[in-house]
Amino acid sequence: MQVTVRGTLIAVTPLMLVAIVLGIGVGGYGGYDYIQQSNAVDDAVAVETTVLDAQVSESDGRRLYYRVTVEHTYQYRGTEYTSEQVFPGTTSPIYTVRSDAENIIEPYYPGATTTAYVDPDAPARAFLKRQTTLAPLKFVGFGGLIFLLTTLLAIGPRDPGRNTELRPRCEHEPKRYETLFGFHRDAVNRLSKRLLLSAPAVCLVALGATAGIGYTAESSSVQADLTDPVGFALLTAAIAGLVSIVALVLYGAWSFTEYRRLRERIPEPRPPSPFRHPSRLVTILYTSDGLDAYGRRAKLTGFVFTVTGVLVGVFAFIIVTAV
Repeated sequence: MQVTVRGTLIAVTPLMLVAIVLGIGVGGYGGYDYIQQSNAVDDAVAVETTVLDAQVSESDGRRLYYRVTVEHTYQYRGTEYTSEQVFPGTTSPIYTVRSDAENIIEPYYPGATTTAYVDPDAPARAFLKRQTTLAPLKFVGFGGLIFLLTTLLAIGPRDPGRNTELRPRCEHEPKRYETLFGFHRDAVNRLSKRLLLSAPAVCLVALGATAGIGYTAESSSVQADLTDPVGFALLTAAIAGLVSIVALVLYGAWSFTEYRRLRERIPEPRPPSPFRHPSRLVTILYTSDGLDAYGRRAKLTGFVFTVTGVLVGVFAFIIVTAV
């Protein structure tokens, strides 16, 4: 289905409609759960509860993240209930470091008497910590991203990055961006490619060594001091990961300048830049074939920028959750 709104072409396929509905549904669920958390915290009634069990559970077969559950029993308005919730809402937070999860349940040992908070609208889901979490906002962000990318894909022309006329090099040889960060552009390109080959490999080996040490350790909790093998392996993986991000930044800068040099060879009037019109860039990123040299360079540059942003977000998430 194609429609034109104020001169802008909008093309929607059944798959796009499914993605838009999915994005709205996932984001709406996260938003609703966060609102429910806030309401539960505001309306909560304090009651006395007895802890029956407290545990930290690992992700299926891999020590990638941890969840906490505290089973406790209490009475509210003459009825006895049992709940396993630590925080309000249906979306429980996850932890990337086991010690962080253990610190959450440390006060709740079997037999301990503590305070629980009951939402009168959901008395069977009493929670122990009267505070909201950011866990539902992950669904909001994921659903919003699906909706945004699908909407951008539906807006604008269907053929950016195709059949772009380029003047021959003999007629127009770009002179800009001969150097990057004070070095010749070709040297930056070679260095970035070498780092992109070596740094991720080192990171994977270090993470594999960390997992191997963790599985062969006698105790379930492994100390991660820098003087221990686990700490050294984790530090090596972190450094290699940071080097990978630096390499992506270097290659992305080189690729973007290469894109700009190609763009200078396009005769006037030039098409709108995909890096200033996100709908064109998203369309190029989703195009699998038929792109010309200009379109392929724009796609590769956009892909590198996207991967760099994701890795920076992952590192930021790890740092924030580890602090």
